[in-house]
Amino acid sequence: MKLRPIAAIVSTLLAGVACPAIAAPTSVEFSVASPIIQAERKVIASADQLPRRSYQISKLPSELIEAPKSELEAVIAAVDKDLAADLAEFDIRDRATRTGMIGARAQIAIYRGDFAKAIQYLRDIRSQQEKEADKLMSGVSAEIIMGVRQKGGSDEAQKAAVKAAVAEAWGKMPWSVVGDAMKNTKGGLELMSKNVTIGSIKSGLDPAVTNLKFNVPVSIVTSIVSVRNAFDHSLPFRDDMVAVLQNIVDKNQVAKVDVWSERLVNLPESAKGKPVVIGIWDSGTDVDLFKPAAMRGIAFDKDANPTTSLVRPMGEASSRMASLKQYMKGSLDLRAAIDSADARALKQRIGTLKQDEVKQFQEDLSALGMWAHGTAVTGIAVEGNPFARITAVAMHWDNAVIPQLPTEASAKRTAAAYTAAVESFKKAGARVVNMSWRYGSTAYEGALAFHNVGKNAEERKSLAIKLFDIEKAALHNAIKNAPEILFVAGSGNEDNSADFAQYIPAGFELPNLITAGAVDQAGTETSFSTFGKTVVVHANGFEVNTYIPGGEKLKFSGTSMASPQVANLAGKLFAMKPELTPVEVKALILRGAERKGRVNLISPKLTLKEAGISM
Repeated sequence: MKLRPIAAIVSTLLAGVACPAIAAPTSVEFSVASPIIQAERKVIASADQLPRRSYQISKLPSELIEAPKSELEAVIAAVDKDLAADLAEFDIRDRATRTGMIGARAQIAIYRGDFAKAIQYLRDIRSQQEKEADKLMSGVSAEIIMGVRQKGGSDEAQKAAVKAAVAEAWGKMPWSVVGDAMKNTKGGLELMSKNVTIGSIKSGLDPAVTNLKFNVPVSIVTSIVSVRNAFDHSLPFRDDMVAVLQNIVDKNQVAKVDVWSERLVNLPESAKGKPVVIGIWDSGTDVDLFKPAAMRGIAFDKDANPTTSLVRPMGEASSRMASLKQYMKGSLDLRAAIDSADARALKQRIGTLKQDEVKQFQEDLSALGMWAHGTAVTGIAVEGNPFARITAVAMHWDNAVIPQLPTEASAKRTAAAYTAAVESFKKAGARVVNMSWRYGSTAYEGALAFHNVGKNAEERKSLAIKLFDIEKAALHNAIKNAPEILFVAGSGNEDNSADFAQYIPAGFELPNLITAGAVDQAGTETSFSTFGKTVVVHANGFEVNTYIPGGEKLKFSGTSMASPQVANLAGKLFAMKPELTPVEVKALILRGAERKGRVNLISPKLTLKEAGISM
């Protein structure tokens, strides 16, 4: 629940989301409202201020995605009306939330065959995008498909028209800006599978709907709509779009400009440094790959009870580790548009999965991502620092498709685990602790809905906030009461606002905590990086080469890879100048960073110079 698996393309596909071509880029219809009307609208500053509603559906999601569309018309009409009213009434201060809501309206328009309205939404949303690649790519292929659908014609004529139009549109875009996004889109398209998506819905959404007695939140309705849209309007053009993207990739095999490597500093063994303990608070770490501290660490199981293994146990999936690691490598290669044996093996497996095999495959990949995650983070945190000593706190979060039921007892156990974790770091003498994980109250809201706890959606929201606040307070107090430690948090990979989502720990504002977003090697903010007022620095989090348990190296992406870059710099400062305090180290990191728009890119070289440290 609290940590997303690294194999992002695979997990996204198996979650049953729509294909990249018909994803939910949208518009804001109220953008032309008068200043007076704008001032009268209620400001929404956090996700929990938005209303929650439920809608009665007649069948299971797996049935509705293939049923006559008329069976869902009354429901989607109600959803569309409520979304329009909310967008008119509320001044939503998070672009991702706002466009996500209007994205649902775009999906409904597509579902109804109102392609002209969908195109209007798609064009409007591009004007709201903040990241350079999104300003160019957002909704382009979907708009082309909708335009072709409007004109009609034979299937072959439409396929030829889409292929020609996307080749022209994508081909004009600057590769230096959109290259990574195009590679990622290509990987997502290649893994599309109707069979796997239906299997995922049967194992995840159908049980939730049954528990809820078919009275479901808006997210389930829009999931049904977007999956049906993907089946109807993306799959028919998938192979042609992949071919176009492959041709563009082949023509642009040039190395990305690298402004990151020149900023890095490796401390030599001969430097006059002192051992520094770096804490890794994550999903499990292979401490033996590194130099362990005297106190190696502690661990908690999925129920937040103490356990022993610092590396996440894979249990029954251990017998499938060889193939699972191949699929993880394949997903990373697909994301980078690399045609490898591992990528081909993953595509073949996805293409042959039966619906009743999807649940186990999904859970295996989730567990594998968490098995690898903490070790990958650690490799980045210690790179180039011979004085680094590792202590770990391993949180073996649940990997099941069916979420655990959150209760006050479980929240209190988690709160106690947070307190114990920070006490462990204190006893180990940690100077800096990396936390590449985050979550908000909506995680518990979804789990409560799955189990149909609460009289209605609003009561579930309140209960989720109550449980979340127990854990939030414990984590906040634990960090606050450890002023001798600098905590480094990853912002998140949802391209949203960390403070609007009220993520912990990323949304905290404390003197001894710093939150990092991700850029690529060229210093450009990544498409996935979460932002917000608490995200004060950025570091490379794109295709970072690091370890997995056992010592093999792979290239991972995410803000999970960016925050340990910041922890790495802090560790070097503490090693070379142990007398520095966390507040002083944080200030040095901020002073050495270089701002460009929203990005505030750290520079280890400048920061060490600022601290008076020379090699």
